[in-house]
Amino acid sequence: MTDDDRKLREERQAAALREVADLGRRRADLLKQAEELLEPLQAAAVTAVNVGAPRRRTQELARVSTGLFYGWLQAAGIDVRAKRPTRRQSP
Repeated sequence: MTDDDRKLREERQAAALREVADLGRRRADLLKQAEELLEPLQAAAVTAVNVGAPRRRTQELARVSTGLFYGWLQAAGIDVRAKRPTRRQSP
């Protein structure tokens, strides 16, 4: 391998690592922003349910899992019915 080949390989690796670092930094920033939005989103979702908005629609708009959404409601003292037992499929 010539010095030029080695240098080119090192430059490509450095460029690839810079891209990984940039994307990783951007992802971390987005995750931090999402985390910061979670508390106001929870408050808004609970308020919506308290004023009579349909739970399913509120959960859909919040774009959170069912478990998380109903956990928010329970934490706010809103009645949540017990989870239905899962149905077993017959073989």
